Amino acid sequence: MPRQSLQRPVPSGEGRPGRAPDRRRGRRDRRSRRSSRNRRNRRGGSAVVTTALRKRLESLAPERVVTPGHPRYDTLRSLFNGAHDRRPAVIFLPLDGREIAAAVDAGRDAGLRVTVRGGGHNVAGSASNDGGLVIDLRLMRRVTVDPGLRLARVQGGATWNDVDEATARYGLATTGGTVGSTGVAGLTLGGGLGYLSRSLGLTCDLVRSYRLVTGDGQRREVDAERDPELNRLLRGAGHGLGAVEEFTFRLAPVSRVHGGRFVYPLRYASRVTAAFTELMAGAPPELTCLLLLEPWGDPPVRSVVANVCYTGDDPAVVDRVRRVMSCAPPTACEFAPRSYPSMQASLGETDFGLRHYWSTCSVTAFPEELAGELVERYAAGGCGGAEGAEDIVIVTPLGGAVATPEEPGAIAFRDAAYTVLAMGIWRDPARDDAGREWARGIVRAARPWSLDGDQHVDYVNYASEPAERGRPGRAPGETHRALQAVRRRLDPDGVFGPVLPDTPVPVPA
Repeated sequence: MPRQSLQRPVPSGEGRPGRAPDRRRGRRDRRSRRSSRNRRNRRGGSAVVTTALRKRLESLAPERVVTPGHPRYDTLRSLFNGAHDRRPAVIFLPLDGREIAAAVDAGRDAGLRVTVRGGGHNVAGSASNDGGLVIDLRLMRRVTVDPGLRLARVQGGATWNDVDEATARYGLATTGGTVGSTGVAGLTLGGGLGYLSRSLGLTCDLVRSYRLVTGDGQRREVDAERDPELNRLLRGAGHGLGAVEEFTFRLAPVSRVHGGRFVYPLRYASRVTAAFTELMAGAPPELTCLLLLEPWGDPPVRSVVANVCYTGDDPAVVDRVRRVMSCAPPTACEFAPRSYPSMQASLGETDFGLRHYWSTCSVTAFPEELAGELVERYAAGGCGGAEGAEDIVIVTPLGGAVATPEEPGAIAFRDAAYTVLAMGIWRDPARDDAGREWARGIVRAARPWSLDGDQHVDYVNYASEPAERGRPGRAPGETHRALQAVRRRLDPDGVFGPVLPDTPVPVPA
């Protein structure tokens, strides 16, 4: 008969006699139950949950909590892309990082999806949600410039108009979007293309550090030394990784530029596209030229436009621009010395609320065959012809500093020569199918020259499909797996979005 122990049985987890019971398992179980409950509720909350969340946020600032029925609700929930009619349960407008963190905690505890809105410009509609909490940063737009250190601290709700105005006072700039109302945060976290990309780098390449709140409610300072993996992913794949309360950007001397547009009738498109290719062949990094197929004039007429910006001081480059772009008689020519902010405003603004569908890919060359295909499809039309509708194709040259960053980040298109963007814009919902198909058709035409074949690599800020449903090229291979690992670590409850399988699921182009 086996000998029985005379010791008191030790309950599981209690440890040696005299020590306090180990309660970690209980805490883990409670967290697991809360996480499961939160995942079930993440699509939208009940009236009871929403009321509790509203009251919790009102304890911070009752005048900055907006729910359906509030006079400002429809204005605040509106997005740049009117095709997305999101109706969040609660909108909260914080003033600082402490309030952002409190809102993230409140949304997580309520089990609601939390979305951060910067400028509201994201074409995929990712600046809002249905039935969840939107943390709207539009009251956080401060820009502080240190001209001695050539740094700018920019709050997460600022637009590029805010940044350009503040930095121009000191003759400084950083790479910003070419539409001033675009939010700094969204553009930067997705990479950031602009007139200065070839000379200074993408916008994300110029970020020195981030201050953000992650899904676990923690406020973090992130740079190359502090959490280098998160720092890498924030550079191009940063959407949904947290709420950035402040960026610190490196600045460079940029005051006056030589820039403006050359506008030509569409019948000269073959000459102009050839001149565009010639101009960018061997161009210095200080020179960039956007090729646009767009309506121009009053009334608008389908045209081909070269929008040129040169930040250098070599008269020979200016002369070469004029010589090459004399390829055809222009409808208008506005190429002249000007301030950098005025160059930033040269493409104008597009009203919020129009319906958009954008499609894009990155190509390794822009040969005559591709140019002709794009012009033919543009001339045939897609969304244009109706009031408030227009089709636009933009070809943006890369190279220069885009291809040679100090830190590559999570950008997958650095080896491309150009990005091709098709923008369908219209008012009437009945034109949705036609607008989407036209934009997708432009990209299908460019696909034979794309950087990665059928899985062409996208610039995520130009993608109308939500990132969660993106093609493999949008977060390829190792980057996609790293994103999910960081989300599991910093947002285990999926506050800013679900952790996805390690293999991304493709969607149609």
